Amino acid sequence: MYATELPCEPARPASIPVERRGHGRLSVEALAQAGRTVRGRIEEAGFARARFPLSGRRGHALEAVLINTGGGLAGGDTSHTSIRAASGAHLVVTTQAAEKIYRSDGSLSRISVDLSAGEGASLDWMPQATIVFDGARVERSIAAEVAPGGRLLLVEPVVLGRTARGERFSTGRLHDSWRVRRDGRLIYADGLVLDGDIAATLDCRAAAGGWAAFATLLLVAPDAEGRLAAVRAALGLPDGASDEPPDVPGPAGRGPETLEAGASAWDGMLSVRLLARDGAPLETAIRRAIAALGVAEVPRIWHS
Repeated sequence: MYATELPCEPARPASIPVERRGHGRLSVEALAQAGRTVRGRIEEAGFARARFPLSGRRGHALEAVLINTGGGLAGGDTSHTSIRAASGAHLVVTTQAAEKIYRSDGSLSRISVDLSAGEGASLDWMPQATIVFDGARVERSIAAEVAPGGRLLLVEPVVLGRTARGERFSTGRLHDSWRVRRDGRLIYADGLVLDGDIAATLDCRAAAGGWAAFATLLLVAPDAEGRLAAVRAALGLPDGASDEPPDVPGPAGRGPETLEAGASAWDGMLSVRLLARDGAPLETAIRRAIAALGVAEVPRIWHS
């Protein structure tokens, strides 16, 4: 028997054929009817689905659970979600599980979310965390329109890398853009771009200090500013600006060294920023902040 060793080229990332890329589109409408919220028009395409478990009903509200049947997004996949709470409706939107953004072959994954809360409506957008794998390339936009008498709660947690296995998000791209309008006027704009030497950027104390999980909570409501003191108290923040870390214990006795937080309110909005070592203390802080806001409850599926 003879064996011949032949030279080979370095392995290259496998490229996903265009015809195999996933494209999901989902549209959910909630209507107020006879003192409760019911489903209106629902449209599903590709991997995107929505389910409305009876266990999610709490009084007037309707809970929608979004499902990605593909199990996550790979390079070149696209996802578009449109959510509308019509006048007087109360809609809570969450996800079945954390959304995973897988390592890319070079192509961008694109996610767009359009939210609308009508007059007297309440829309709570509370997905579980988005986990961005090392090497992922994703661009996401969130656009929201809120009527003057409507209420919108946005809760968006992000975990960079699979922290349980020690993975860091050091290469790839993450571009996040938020635009919120009230009665057609832009009232909130936010953006994040991670590209190039991402590890060095995240290690900077002014950025993430080497931590891997963060979240933004934004409440747009006529009474949002009056809820600031309760949120600050729940997060262990003083009633004013401070550089001291909050005293928010995490699991297994971990303390304030795992989390930093800040909260502010202005012009009918309340914003909370959270930065954590990993997803566990981040979720603990999110739960506390939601409870302190007093306008929504953590979706039941978060407990499963």
